[in-house]
Amino acid sequence: MKRIAGILIIGVWLLSGCSYTFAHEDGYRMAVINEGFPVPNNAYELKPEDCTTEIAKSAKYKMNNIGDEEGTPPPEYLVEIEKWGWTEIVEARVGNVHYFKKNGKIMSLIIQRDIFDVFEMSDEVKL
Repeated sequence: MKRIAGILIIGVWLLSGCSYTFAHEDGYRMAVINEGFPVPNNAYELKPEDCTTEIAKSAKYKMNNIGDEEGTPPPEYLVEIEKWGWTEIVEARVGNVHYFKKNGKIMSLIIQRDIFDVFEMSDEVKL
């Protein structure tokens, strides 16, 4: 019985260390849909939204505390996106939908409380 309790305690301890919570210190990696767009290292990939004529590629990620109630992204994440060479198209922003441009490509970032979507817009979209 003590062995089972010990295994359960160790299991819970290990799982608690694998939380998908935003922390700038954890770093960033390339998005699965665009190698030049950063996503936090500890974001967990989910099934993406379907593509449309305006969206060429999409990726969906789960991450606790990535956005607040209004879907505002952490300022550190926006700074990191700019470090990777993306420029926000501020005049195109609508609520929690942010658009970024680099080398003729447009990416859209939609932040919610614990989920965010990254879309590579089709070449037909002009902002």
